[in-house]
Amino acid sequence: MTMHDRTALSRVSAYLRARIALQKDHRCLDAFHITLDAASNEPGWNYATPVDDATPAAADIAALVDLFERRQRTPRLEYLHELAPEVLPRLLEAGFFREEPLALMTCTRDSLAADGDLDGVEWLLAEREHELHAAAEVQNAAYGVPATCEADVERLAGVVEQGGVVALARCRDGGGALGAGLYSPPLEGVTEIAAIGVREDARGRGIGGAVTALLADHAFVQGVCFPFLMTASGNENRVYARAGFHRFGELIGVTR
Repeated sequence: MTMHDRTALSRVSAYLRARIALQKDHRCLDAFHITLDAASNEPGWNYATPVDDATPAAADIAALVDLFERRQRTPRLEYLHELAPEVLPRLLEAGFFREEPLALMTCTRDSLAADGDLDGVEWLLAEREHELHAAAEVQNAAYGVPATCEADVERLAGVVEQGGVVALARCRDGGGALGAGLYSPPLEGVTEIAAIGVREDARGRGIGGAVTALLADHAFVQGVCFPFLMTASGNENRVYARAGFHRFGELIGVTR
């Protein structure tokens, strides 16, 4: 790992902990920062992140598991293994298993390449309730969440209220939402581009790459210097690479 990569990973790690601190229901437990969502048991809303160079004792991990189970949530962590290498073996000893890692990707403003001028597509920054609801619906459908509830819209509203952005792609002729995404509230010049989703019948038109690049460009205009995203599959990697992103590390998930 180069010094440049180490610096990038450290910025992401600090950002993830700072984001947890902004959540309504967050905890600090010894070496762990924890976010638990009262409205959803989805793993992406309920997880812990260790501090860099953490060396948790067995009792610390037991307390973490107990907290999740008392809240009827699955004990789970998301973090950068390179910055806390002692954590994983201790979790595995405690009965956790490692998930497939997520690639971390970033870009520069000069590297962005996706074209937002797509036939029949208009773009807007979602702020009003019906716009946020449309964004939540298309995101949920893309990620296999069967229904959209009030809490989903409230989360997106919270992103906007805290300084993040929700972008929506929709048909110019009034045919509804085609895709959506967001970047989370920037902190110390860092933001995460996330929740990129495209309606199934609109895929293959470049909407996913375009909304990602448009969000990154908007973030740069607002003063962000380090946008990043996480991606789970080789196909997604290729989409984001075509949009101007490159890989610099990975994030692991560990679940019990």
